[in-house]
Amino acid sequence: MPSDRTKKLEMESLATSPLYAMPRRKRFRGRYLLIALLIAAVGFGIYRELPGRKWDPPWLKTFLGKTVSKPVESRPGGQAKALRPAAAVERFEIRHLTLHSGDTFDEIFKRLHITGPNLADLRKACKSAPFGRIGNNDELLLVLNRADGRPVSLVYLRSGGDTYTLRKNSSGWEWGSNKNAAAVSGATVRCVWSKSFYHSCVACGLPEPLISSLAHIFSSDVNVTSDLKTGDSFSVFYEKYPIESSGGDRFLVLGAEMDVSGKVYHAIGFPLPDGSWDYFDTKGESLERPFSKVPLDYRTLLNGNAGPVFKILRPRFAIMYIVPAGAQVCAVADGVVSAVHRWADGKFSIEIRHPGGYMSWYGNLSACSLGLKIGTPVRRSMVIGSVGSSGSGKAYFDFQFYKYGRPVNFETEEFAPVGSVPETMMAEFAKTKAVCMVALRSQTMTENKHEIPSGKK
Repeated sequence: MPSDRTKKLEMESLATSPLYAMPRRKRFRGRYLLIALLIAAVGFGIYRELPGRKWDPPWLKTFLGKTVSKPVESRPGGQAKALRPAAAVERFEIRHLTLHSGDTFDEIFKRLHITGPNLADLRKACKSAPFGRIGNNDELLLVLNRADGRPVSLVYLRSGGDTYTLRKNSSGWEWGSNKNAAAVSGATVRCVWSKSFYHSCVACGLPEPLISSLAHIFSSDVNVTSDLKTGDSFSVFYEKYPIESSGGDRFLVLGAEMDVSGKVYHAIGFPLPDGSWDYFDTKGESLERPFSKVPLDYRTLLNGNAGPVFKILRPRFAIMYIVPAGAQVCAVADGVVSAVHRWADGKFSIEIRHPGGYMSWYGNLSACSLGLKIGTPVRRSMVIGSVGSSGSGKAYFDFQFYKYGRPVNFETEEFAPVGSVPETMMAEFAKTKAVCMVALRSQTMTENKHEIPSGKK
């Protein structure tokens, strides 16, 4: 019989052998501890991604919901939005023709086997258009109904730059979209960037009232004060309406195309059912985004005396904007002021909270707008402060952008469009888009040498 000492030695040798197993109670205790740590780590990770955290308190979220009408949503990364079915667009056929001197509309329609309006109908609809004097390189755009092959819209582009649009309605043909207007002269200009956006627009003959309008149309995608470089170009298709009360003119951008470093952006003007006028890309998505591309007021920068704007990227995605002295700083989106701080050197910083967990910060301001305080609601492009001079005619301010408390790159952050063309109007939008694309890429355009038509009565 083995003694107790022998048993003890056997147990000790077993415990130190490679096959030693931890007691069952200790094994389960360690397993439970590991599971608890994993659950805590997962829970903390989920908590960090929740939108309702300490930097977005409940009162601020409620206030933003009542103050800001449009939600701010980031576009899902890596996933392209599904295109609409093309059934509505296929109801129409679009034909683009280059005309020659001596052609007549009757001969053109006969050659195309189209039952179109005769010259008398066209002159009755638009008396100011020279339909009887077709010249070389004039262009004609026809939108045909596939059901019967008859034209429903006609666009005549003169080689001199004038554009005349006629549409078929229940009573016949009508000119343009405003029956009471005396005359509307459409024109297309093509600009090549040189020196600055303002000087480029003036050089190609774009009316000055349209310069800031064009910058605002593309403000969610292009910063015209710094993004445009040598070799970039843009085209604008616009109309000029006479104002009978003042004897002046009113201008409207019908379509625009901007080529920035090889990337092309389009803007198609289109009326919505509620009577508003908005701009859309070629897919029918609105160009308006919740956030503008630059936190600056274009009106104070787009003139002949304003200098260029420079950007310097800093660590943690901060941006330093070097601007002309006195430049006005604007909120990049709708939101609520959450902090206004005045530093010892007299400079100001402003913090604005936006829906969706976003926050923007503006520093080194020489002044803030009167009445701006914590809880003040602000709108997109609203002036919140200004930048003073540093002694050399230049000034700078800092801009930072956060999402759920983390700094993000404002230059690359993408946001979903605020709307799109209604499905029921996609067929009409397709015709409008075709007109704009032909006008923007017309063979009659000349770079920096286009003469603006005076508008024929």
